[in-house]
Amino acid sequence: MSASHTQLNPFEQQRTDGVGALLDELSSVVRTGDREAVDALVDDAAPRELRDRLHTMTDAFARGVDRDKRGGPLVAASFTYRVAPSSGAEWQVNPALAAKVEESGATDTWVTPVELTYALGGASTPGIAEPEVTLTETMAFARYDDDWKVIGDRSVALDPRATTIGPDAPAEIGPWEFGGLAAVDVRTAGGTSTILSYRKTDKTVDRARKIMPGAVAAVSEVWGDDWPQKAAVIVTGDQAEFAGLTRTAAGDTAVAAAATVFSRIDKRAKQVVGQRIVLSPNAADLSEPALAVVLRHELMHVATRLSTPEIAPMWLTEGVPEYVGRKGTYREFIDAAPDLAVEVAANRLPKSLPVDSDFAVDSDAARVAYQSAWSFSAFVADEYGEPVLKDMYRKMTSGGDTPAMDAAMKSAVGQDKNALVKQWQKWLRAQVR
Repeated sequence: MSASHTQLNPFEQQRTDGVGALLDELSSVVRTGDREAVDALVDDAAPRELRDRLHTMTDAFARGVDRDKRGGPLVAASFTYRVAPSSGAEWQVNPALAAKVEESGATDTWVTPVELTYALGGASTPGIAEPEVTLTETMAFARYDDDWKVIGDRSVALDPRATTIGPDAPAEIGPWEFGGLAAVDVRTAGGTSTILSYRKTDKTVDRARKIMPGAVAAVSEVWGDDWPQKAAVIVTGDQAEFAGLTRTAAGDTAVAAAATVFSRIDKRAKQVVGQRIVLSPNAADLSEPALAVVLRHELMHVATRLSTPEIAPMWLTEGVPEYVGRKGTYREFIDAAPDLAVEVAANRLPKSLPVDSDFAVDSDAARVAYQSAWSFSAFVADEYGEPVLKDMYRKMTSGGDTPAMDAAMKSAVGQDKNALVKQWQKWLRAQVR
């Protein structure tokens, strides 16, 4: 198969080469934490918000920044800006800014998509040694003779797209977008895990460092060692940080303790790219044992991500991680599932496994759904053994529609869903006496 490429004209090539050289220099000075060098690459006419953002990014890599004993600067394994391929109508710099830089001697302005390709290191390199992540944003530049300077981001550009296009989904961002970033490395079974954090998270960071090795081992005890056995954990200090890193609206996850996110799945390489466990500010209120439950739960998501399609039911994809998280942490059923225990005691047994919509909001019904999902996994492990629970998860997430998943359940456990639900109900009654 042959591929054809449209050659850039000399003017476009000059733009690409000039801005490319600027981006190479910007990559280097940000990554080495050199604020003064960053300032030299930013036009005096650029909005103050852009300069502040670049300072925040640069400080993430700089020594001498106060990090409250949470660790040191982030040392990236790679960090490179480059001009991204583009098509369609060209964006223009807003007229007021364009006129301002022209008065200062600029002979051209250019708005173009830019890619930032990076791999987390940690407190040192290679750190977590993850595959590279690529983020895309829009940047604006001005030319002065043979040199270029940064004059803004997409906020200074006129978008030529039709006004009927709705708002963009929240963009994926790097951890350096918020101030006070610190990095510390923890040795876990698969190598180096990295804990990144922001201001006012000292206590949570200290606890997470102690918990991580044992939490990774606990997941491997159930799932086996066929997963990275390491993770990047980001500890947030406020809801804006948590919302930004999890790509959610602020307030939508106000009660969450953590979330696991990823950039993409590389099926050919069998890798999850950019996977992070993000702890919310609520994690600061958790005791060390409770935080351990959360981390084991989220690490189970890390372990199972490659084998978990989006169509898999939440009673399975949340129930099994919750089982792993809570294993060995309670004496009585009511300690692990207080809301469900009340329902069972009142003879209101679940009639079926919870559907995905039952998990949607923070309510009594949602708490019962999560506890029901946990209890079904606990029932299978108790009655049939953890290897059967693992086999059920693997077979039910191997693909297919609902009938195929039901058949996979029967293949793993030896009973069909209806029979298992009846056994589960009987098991629940026995737990709540």
